[in-house]
Amino acid sequence: MLGATGYLGSQLVPELLARDHDVSVLVRDRTQATRFPTQVMVHSGDATDPHEVRQAVADKDVVYFLVHSLDRPDFAAVDREAAAVLAAAAAGAGVRQVVYVGGPRPDSPGLSAHLGSRAEVGDVLAAGAVPALVLQASMIIGAGSASFELLRSSARLTPWVPVPSWMRNTSSPVAAADVVHFLVAAAELAEPVDGVFDVPGPERLSYLDLLQRCARVLRLPVRMPVPAPLWSHKLAARVAGLVTPVPATVAEPLFASLDHDLTADGPLVTDVLPAPPGGTTSVDNAIRAATAPQAGAGDGEVFTEERTVLTDASPGDVWHAVTALGGDNGWHTVPLVWTVRGAVDHLLGGIGLFRGRAPDVGEGDVVDFWTVVHRDDDARRLVLRADMKMPGHTLLDMRVDRHGDRTRYRQKVTFTADGLLGQLYWVVQKPLHDVVFATMARGIVRTAAEA
Repeated sequence: MLGATGYLGSQLVPELLARDHDVSVLVRDRTQATRFPTQVMVHSGDATDPHEVRQAVADKDVVYFLVHSLDRPDFAAVDREAAAVLAAAAAGAGVRQVVYVGGPRPDSPGLSAHLGSRAEVGDVLAAGAVPALVLQASMIIGAGSASFELLRSSARLTPWVPVPSWMRNTSSPVAAADVVHFLVAAAELAEPVDGVFDVPGPERLSYLDLLQRCARVLRLPVRMPVPAPLWSHKLAARVAGLVTPVPATVAEPLFASLDHDLTADGPLVTDVLPAPPGGTTSVDNAIRAATAPQAGAGDGEVFTEERTVLTDASPGDVWHAVTALGGDNGWHTVPLVWTVRGAVDHLLGGIGLFRGRAPDVGEGDVVDFWTVVHRDDDARRLVLRADMKMPGHTLLDMRVDRHGDRTRYRQKVTFTADGLLGQLYWVVQKPLHDVVFATMARGIVRTAAEA
């Protein structure tokens, strides 16, 4: 499976294992191997690397291509190359069936970059020597789906919603559980299938109607539509990047896809695969399942911000700079910013003015106004929890690894908002947050290079 760490792949793997299938995956980052049960064979490598892909699909019967690089500006080129590599590798390895999930192909000119790329990938796989089962789904309703997270956050944020003309175009959203059902069924086909099939949900709704349905399931009042003829995809994406968990770079191509009615005019998936037991999931039940509290999880919106810096410094030197943060060593960021933030926290009754750390911190130890929740020296990963007062919870995840012949420092901030106040807090502080944490990432690498 390629794309096993993505939204659909992460749900498909356990379902295949539950039905006693042997599963192997290709992941870009070897450290992600811990996400999978021990019985999963994990290969590490890039989906555009022919050698790595050939090794991953060798002796496999069915290969799933679930790669989607929407978080990259060159996602269309990357996905096209990965599809071509997979098609060639599958033919050489004797794979019986390739399975792919793409988007609908509306019968209208000027396809968005997102929909155009999804169609192009399907065409590349279909042109290969191995039979390709191409499934076309519009919005997938499920917790973690970027499209659905945009919808849910929009429904919860305010009682008003801007309505440009493109929000009145329609689609047939489908439950994530139904898509996973079809993917599992594809592994159990008696004979390979070659063709393109639509995977529609049971209702046809506009994006505005769908937002209202989401609000209804969440027991919120009807959202008041406000005509917004100047509400462009770019503007909507920038706002979404601030107030939803979905980055603006991902949101913009998704919004652009709403310029089309996403119809299901071709052969249906149920022509070749069995329907889910009891039939397809209703839109209301799909939303209800996607918004149900998860065991051990909070109910707040989750916002993430990631950045990567490459350096010629050794991994050991960068890791030392990471684990030495805090106390007299400081945080390698904008001068006095943490002092001011600590003073504010102190006035609010928090611990923000505390400065200090043990010489060699481990899990549970304090580092200034953070607490260590995880440290792995072998994987070079350090996770800190912010202890300052705020309407939410913040984790700072720092990792160091090799990237080719250079060292890569990766930094991820995750903020789980407590209600609307937490979401507003994220929006207000984000401009300064971006400067502070970008400066910190560069400062850590610079300190390592000077060691």
